[in-house]
Amino acid sequence: MKRRKPQQRLSHRDHSVSASSPAARSKRAPVGGLRLRLRLYFMRHAQAFFGSLGRLRKAPLASAMTVMVIGIALALPTGLYLLVKNLRGFDAQWQSATQLSVFLQKELPVSRLDKFLDELKQDKDISDFEYRDPTAVLIEFSQLSDIGDSLEVLDDNPLPGIVIVQSAVADTDAMTQLVERLEAKAEVDFVQLDRRWLERLYAIVDIGKRGVIVLACLLGLAVVLVVGNTIRLSIEGRRAEIKITKLIGGTDGFIRRPFLYSGLWYGLFGGVFALILINIALFAIKGPVMALARLYDDGFGLLAVDLSTTAIVVIGAVLLGWGGSWLAVSRHLRDIQPT
Repeated sequence: MKRRKPQQRLSHRDHSVSASSPAARSKRAPVGGLRLRLRLYFMRHAQAFFGSLGRLRKAPLASAMTVMVIGIALALPTGLYLLVKNLRGFDAQWQSATQLSVFLQKELPVSRLDKFLDELKQDKDISDFEYRDPTAVLIEFSQLSDIGDSLEVLDDNPLPGIVIVQSAVADTDAMTQLVERLEAKAEVDFVQLDRRWLERLYAIVDIGKRGVIVLACLLGLAVVLVVGNTIRLSIEGRRAEIKITKLIGGTDGFIRRPFLYSGLWYGLFGGVFALILINIALFAIKGPVMALARLYDDGFGLLAVDLSTTAIVVIGAVLLGWGGSWLAVSRHLRDIQPT
């Protein structure tokens, strides 16, 4: 038994040695190495992220001018987009554009009038209607016109009864068919539909939407060029530093990183500045727009910059800034080689 104890102690030493052997360390090394690499990766990105912001702060005037140019370029298409969106917002207030003024024959018998009104109730293309007798039409006309006093000298009421019809359809072809169907009735003199002006407005709005898309593309390209030129000048100013970094083994990715983050900051600040300009413009025209709405007895209000528009402007600006920086760095970094 005494001889076996040293063997057991030796076996225990062998087990402890094998646990710290190179083979065991090689099994644990990838986990720790991966964590270390991830930590270094994020530390380098954080360093470039905040370091690029520090470089912008060192040249506040030049950085502010670049940011303002980007903001103005982004504010123009965004403002036009909000204008088109506000025009489209009139749809709810302009439901009267789908109303038909049906002028009846004069001295229409009551039986025929009741029959005509029953037919309107059964028409599936008509959601609602209101009948106004000739007396009510005359009173309303005298109140709205400047010749109300002249109507008092007339012996008879020259105005017929009117039925204000609210259409259940908004399609142009369906509205035309409804007008033709009503005009074909013997009780109807003629039908008035004041919708053509609204169709023209919608056509203008559609053209405006296409124009906003074209303008956004052109000004987006301008933002890319502005950021690219700014980053190019920054690269030229740090040419000697880039050469030294390459001599000591710095990779293109390491050199490219701070310039990309600079483009990101330019885009972010430019997008925020664009939103500030848009809100200032909306505040400036809010009073006249509300005054115009009151003249038309309309509760219309300007649509403010919502969360989706804010996200589109900011994210789009960041992507444009990043893209312009990437193009500039990819183009000019290859030309700088250590000698």
